[in-house]
Amino acid sequence: MPQEERSLSISTEMQIAGRLSQVVRCRTVSYDEDSLAEPFFELHALLKSLYPRLHQALRREVVNGLSLLYTWQGTQPELPAVAFLAHQDVVPVVDGEAGWTYPAFSGAIADGCIYGRGVIDMKSQLVALMEAVETLLQAGFQPRRTIYLAFGHDEETGGRQGARAIAALLKERGVRLEALLDEGGAVAGGVAPGYGGPIATIAMAEKSFANVTLKAHARAGHASVPGRVTAIGRLSRAVLRLERRPMPAQLEFVLPTIRALLPHLPWPLRLVFGNLWLTGGLVRAVLAQSPLSNAMIRNTMAPTIVHGGYKLNILPESASVSVNCRLLPGNTVEDLLAYIRKAVADDQVEVSLLDTSAPSKKPGSLDTPAYTALAVAIRKLYGDVPVCPTVISGSTDARYYEGICQNVYRFQPNCFDHPEDDRTHGIDERLPVAQLPVMAQFNAHVMQAWAG
Repeated sequence: MPQEERSLSISTEMQIAGRLSQVVRCRTVSYDEDSLAEPFFELHALLKSLYPRLHQALRREVVNGLSLLYTWQGTQPELPAVAFLAHQDVVPVVDGEAGWTYPAFSGAIADGCIYGRGVIDMKSQLVALMEAVETLLQAGFQPRRTIYLAFGHDEETGGRQGARAIAALLKERGVRLEALLDEGGAVAGGVAPGYGGPIATIAMAEKSFANVTLKAHARAGHASVPGRVTAIGRLSRAVLRLERRPMPAQLEFVLPTIRALLPHLPWPLRLVFGNLWLTGGLVRAVLAQSPLSNAMIRNTMAPTIVHGGYKLNILPESASVSVNCRLLPGNTVEDLLAYIRKAVADDQVEVSLLDTSAPSKKPGSLDTPAYTALAVAIRKLYGDVPVCPTVISGSTDARYYEGICQNVYRFQPNCFDHPEDDRTHGIDERLPVAQLPVMAQFNAHVMQAWAG
């Protein structure tokens, strides 16, 4: 049984904001090629100075040069451990910080918010985890289960050098995890059709990705005498056919979300969503109207990069487009490629796989003490909000740990009044400073519940 939850003395919002501001100033940008190492070393030294108690009590290891693994040894090490994830890296800032109210790496604190690249994704959670451990140590808490803090350095470029290496190291050591928490869900309003209030989404699984290339061919020549079909024209038609033929909707993965939300909906919507055997077609149509909910019910295909031509007066022999696809758990790359080829219906357009991630496992059970503890902590700090399991459309570091952990959860304790308030990867990425102590409290509560 868990220890009785201790009374905790969390730092004030401005104290935490001050520390987060320093963390944001470390330009730990990850690139598709090798990232600059010095900002990560700067961050590592800074964390040591900001959280001395943690660094004295926990074992710290550097994995693969830049990733960090902290071990808080439990009093009963024979028990399966628990893990809390965050990543150190952030995405680049484009267009020379054009449009930013404050410099992207300033960590500016103004208007009740803290601004900067990575404030949401996800240095605030990294700091909140360290704040939680520091607070628990100060309160004299000693976990029964061993707690791991795993901070990868390349999540934004796939996590292959960071999270994958940490997970492999733990597996090599024979570590089994009872539960793991990473980014993914949040508390947000305006995300559920027919329900305007905030809901908390805990992602139980995530989509895998597959990058596919379409390459169209046609006769090259002088642009003054174009043929009836050009490579770019053929490619354009192929892309248009894909956009007009989305893959079939799969309600399977939103059913747990619907069941959790159903008691909170007005009567007419309870009738609609509670009788999917009759209203399934209508529900699919409603969910398809929003990009967010549409991504929850089907595999998506998004053209992202186009190449074609090299001179204004020359018809290119070929043109290509990269398509980023996101696959629901249990769906295969082979089925995706077959669907694309059938939808394009042009043997002069080559369809090839560029790269893909490992398929994500299907969502686990909700009937676990770990999930219950998450729901309790959410309601304790955010009020009586609906807590809904879901599948997220993006990829996280958590997928690398599925081989050593059955209960993988994705929830970051951020709160947004509206989806547009989430400026992850955007201009003026920011977070209200009032949220920071709440985030620290949340992580401390979960640590006590999971490991106590």
